[in-house]
Amino acid sequence: MLDIYSSGWYTSTSTVDSVTFINIHLKVSGYSNAALLSITNGGDGMAGCSEIKCEEGNFSGDYLIYFFPANSQLHRKFGSTITAYSRREKPEIVWCDAVGSGNTISKRFESDVLP
Repeated sequence: MLDIYSSGWYTSTSTVDSVTFINIHLKVSGYSNAALLSITNGGDGMAGCSEIKCEEGNFSGDYLIYFFPANSQLHRKFGSTITAYSRREKPEIVWCDAVGSGNTISKRFESDVLP
C-alpha cells in the first residue's frame, strides 16, 4: 500500500560563493505498509535515489529535486517517483539498487512549469 496524503512543489534560493541558486523541492507525506520506500529523481531532476524513512508506516519529507544558477532561464517541469517495496532484501537504497525487494508500487509526481 502507498497512500499519499499531500504533495507540493516549491522553490527556494541559496547562495554559495556569491552565486545564487534556485532550488526545486518536493514536499510529500503519506502512509505505506511497505518494507522499504524510495524516492527517485532522474531526467528532470538530480539523478539518484534515496530511502524514505518511515515511522509506523507514516512518512513526511522535503526533498531537493534540482538546483540551477538563478541567472539561468530554465522554465520546465520536474518529476520524482516514490516506490514502495514489499520486501527488504537490502539494508539501503544505493543508486536505486533494490533488486530482490519483492513487488513494487510506484507513484509519479510532476510539477507545473517552474520557476
